[in-house]
Amino acid sequence: MYTLYQFFIYLSAVIIIFLTLFVFYKNKATVNSYIFSALSSSFLLWLISYAIMYSTQDEKASYLLGHLGFTGIVLVPFFATLFLFNFVNIKLKKPVLFLLAGTTILFIFLTIFSNLIISSIETNQWGIYPVAGKFHFVFLIFVTIFFIGSIHSAYKNIQNDEITSIQKQRIIYLILVYGVYFILFIFDNLFFYNIFSFEPVFYLTTLFFLTATTIIISSYNFSNIKIASIKILIFLFMLFLVLILSNYILIYSTNIHISNLITFLLTIGFFLVYKKIISKTEKFLFAQNKHYQTLLIHAASGMAKEHNLDRLLKLISMILLKTIKVSFVTLFLENKDKKCFEIKIIRFYHQTNEELMFSYDYDHPFINFIKHKEDPFLFDELPQFIANSIVLPFRPALIIPSFYDGVKGFMIIGEKNNKDVFTKEDMSTFKMLARQTSLAMENCLFFDEYKQAQEKIFAAEKLASIGGLAEGVAHQIRNRLNQFSLISGELKFEVKDFEENNETYLNGNKQLQDTFKYINELAESLKSNITKTDEVIKGILDFAKMKTKHRMFETFIFKEVIDVAYEMLKVKHHLPDKLIITKNFKDTDIVLGVKSQITEVVYNLIDNAFEAIEEKQKTLSKDEAIKYIPKIDVSLTYKDNKTIIKISDNGIGIKEEHTGKIFIPFFTTKASCKSGTGIGMYIVKRMIAENHKGKIWFESKYMVGTDITIELPNL
Repeated sequence: MYTLYQFFIYLSAVIIIFLTLFVFYKNKATVNSYIFSALSSSFLLWLISYAIMYSTQDEKASYLLGHLGFTGIVLVPFFATLFLFNFVNIKLKKPVLFLLAGTTILFIFLTIFSNLIISSIETNQWGIYPVAGKFHFVFLIFVTIFFIGSIHSAYKNIQNDEITSIQKQRIIYLILVYGVYFILFIFDNLFFYNIFSFEPVFYLTTLFFLTATTIIISSYNFSNIKIASIKILIFLFMLFLVLILSNYILIYSTNIHISNLITFLLTIGFFLVYKKIISKTEKFLFAQNKHYQTLLIHAASGMAKEHNLDRLLKLISMILLKTIKVSFVTLFLENKDKKCFEIKIIRFYHQTNEELMFSYDYDHPFINFIKHKEDPFLFDELPQFIANSIVLPFRPALIIPSFYDGVKGFMIIGEKNNKDVFTKEDMSTFKMLARQTSLAMENCLFFDEYKQAQEKIFAAEKLASIGGLAEGVAHQIRNRLNQFSLISGELKFEVKDFEENNETYLNGNKQLQDTFKYINELAESLKSNITKTDEVIKGILDFAKMKTKHRMFETFIFKEVIDVAYEMLKVKHHLPDKLIITKNFKDTDIVLGVKSQITEVVYNLIDNAFEAIEEKQKTLSKDEAIKYIPKIDVSLTYKDNKTIIKISDNGIGIKEEHTGKIFIPFFTTKASCKSGTGIGMYIVKRMIAENHKGKIWFESKYMVGTDITIELPNL
């Protein structure tokens, strides 16, 4: 006749089989799964042997079943140790493995073929049960060594930087489970000494150990552990109610079959009630999560309507902050020019926003790791050495990669303010959000590029009209230059003719000789400047006509460009004697580019520098102006296969509100009395960026000076 006690043992055996299949389903056919199966089989041998033993009337069969069941007990510590070592990736040395296996086999042999471990079977108050033999305490010592040794080894292994933070947490949970079960296992073995008057509860301790282990090794994240813990507590409470009611039914019922039937019906009823309670509990626990997940889905669908990237990024960050209520949100986007991912926006929930500048190069371990991740993942899933390489002033909780066909980047999100963990449903929502965000950002960039293209077309049309006018003006200027050239030639010829015909008269007149010499120098200077001016005009017209780059590119000596620019500066301005122009380059240094355009660029920048100096002199007091020494520095260096030209001055500088407008067409900071049109710096940037594929930038401080840097590739 079967008792209710046996029913729960068999029920526990069924649950163990289910847990084993579940582990195989979640972890596939791994070594861990096979060891877990062997561990479960040991428990099943223990439970089923003792369940049958309770109902058998044959004393000899009870004796054999008692020994057979204890064989399962002997195998439990061995497979539990193997499982823990394999889970934490500790490779057992062969001598240690042989010692553990040999000791286990020895105890199995003593259990089956002697009475040293199990001496006999006796009837207690609650039924028949094996009695401990003389060497049973030795087995307990052996178990203590097994468990303490494995727990100690696992604890030492969590110091390894190669394991992930989440793996470390799982190992800590598993160590706690092993520690608790070690105490329970010793408690179960004390029943062999017949010192308790109530029934053994080894099936409950077994369920605790295997269920907790299954949750730890198979859960997606620790939110599942929290949910599973609540489910287990509710289940144990319901089971406790069934046990109490079943005992009362058994006491007052005279028919065992009716008693078992009522118990079965109670179990079914409580199971249905359990499902309802769990459903209500989950809805209560995840009500807030469902709410913000719905909000995120609606927000993601509306992102495509935003065409401004900065506003879109702010919108994304504010949605995440306000709906999920996380500590911070930060977004990183790819910068292909700098070959890195740089921070674009960061928002905090409680703190004021901080301007933080972070970037990660393509070869950073963190970037290499997330490039291969499609789904969002917890920060604790990162290997420890990668987590340590991320230097951030805040504690990340979740990483959301976005490496789709659109804009590439990732989001880093802080912990929820209520300290709840991110669930599977959260991860699915964030994955969808990442795709929508990527497409929305790509849409914004498309509109930006379209807008820039329209602005270029508009500017090109203006320049085309100006270029057509400039060509006509240049023709007229060249006609005057030709006239000036003829005049200078005639002037030199006239002076030379006079000197040849009046040599006697000149020899006696020193003042007249000096006058003619000065006139010759003026004529020569006039001719030289006419030639150089013609070259500048030619260069401007060549740029307007946009000649093919490969025809125009050449290597030339940089000093020649500076000399031309300096001469043109002397023609345009009266240079003060105390002006210091420093040339930090060698006379043989060369530059690759369009000579006429580089000449125009350098002249334009030096001319601007001198005019900035003049403007500063006007703002200084008389005493300050006397002490002020104007300086222009021109340098050329080579770095990383690039030519770096830098022009610095100590002029008036640029006001902060004007720094973003310097390269905009028709914008000028010059006074109205100056001839500035605002197109010079725009043309300079186009010459460098478009024709030479280079870069130009500046650093300036008002009333201190300006540094302009040009970077040209050595093609």
